[in-house]
Amino acid sequence: MIRALGFSHNAFNAGKPGRLCRGRERWIEPWVEEAPSDDIHRLVITGATFEDDSAAEALRGVTHSGVELAQIVSSLFPRRRLLAFTEDSHPADIPAEGQGIEAYEGYRAGGMTELGLVRWYCVVQGLREIRAILGDPSEERVRGFAVLDDDTDEEALWNTLFLLVGMSTLDSPPARFQPAAFAAVLKHVKAVVILHRDKHGPAIGVYSLAQVKTDGRLESLCEKAGALLVPFAIPPMLARWDRALSELRTEWMATREEEFPVPPAPESRSWENRRRGRRGRNQAAPPKEEPAQEASPPSEKAAEE
Repeated sequence: MIRALGFSHNAFNAGKPGRLCRGRERWIEPWVEEAPSDDIHRLVITGATFEDDSAAEALRGVTHSGVELAQIVSSLFPRRRLLAFTEDSHPADIPAEGQGIEAYEGYRAGGMTELGLVRWYCVVQGLREIRAILGDPSEERVRGFAVLDDDTDEEALWNTLFLLVGMSTLDSPPARFQPAAFAAVLKHVKAVVILHRDKHGPAIGVYSLAQVKTDGRLESLCEKAGALLVPFAIPPMLARWDRALSELRTEWMATREEEFPVPPAPESRSWENRRRGRRGRNQAAPPKEEPAQEASPPSEKAAEE
């Protein structure tokens, strides 16, 4: 099995955020109609496990890359204090250091009875504390992390984070984040990390005013984990892995001598073969020839003339 980590850098339009996570998650309806597309930068990171470059049976999500979610967050923001925050949490998951704790009643997806839910935040620093606050990433104990500065007003930040997550719904697919709130959040911090839902596990979305540079950090994590780093043109939680692998193979063969580490798929499942098939189907079919019409007999008047 091949393990891979995929990533993309893109501009993000908070007024027109587009689709999210291929039906696993959606945005809360924005309260603004338009926003400059270059105001916010988005770095998306997710992972996958697959057998060949068709990625036909891929398991998608950071946890399937062999790289820990906590390792990625810690590597992107080393030695930085992070404010972990959550919404719709279970009371038993409140950490001992939790702050801003607020209990309320809410409905789980598909449920008919109100349950006791809580929201809270907790300041963490370093890999060990990030790993502890996340717990099992599949349990979704944490919604994200805000990257703190020394002078960040944590209480004011917490109020803007409520705008980001406070109106979330637990429907299917859930709407967990309000994109229009990023502008308010990023007045207090330079970057916020939120955990999206890929098909089989979490994906990381880093929203910031300036591009968060990876500077070889993702390459280092992949090297230690034995994973392949795959660049994507669009957020990989929306894109096809087979297409990204096909493009990476082309670049790899042009710039490296060693063999591409992902085995080719059977011809019937390969990206190139499917693309050629679609191209053929999309070509306009030649127009059908209309059957020749017999000449109508002349009218009696014309015959007399």
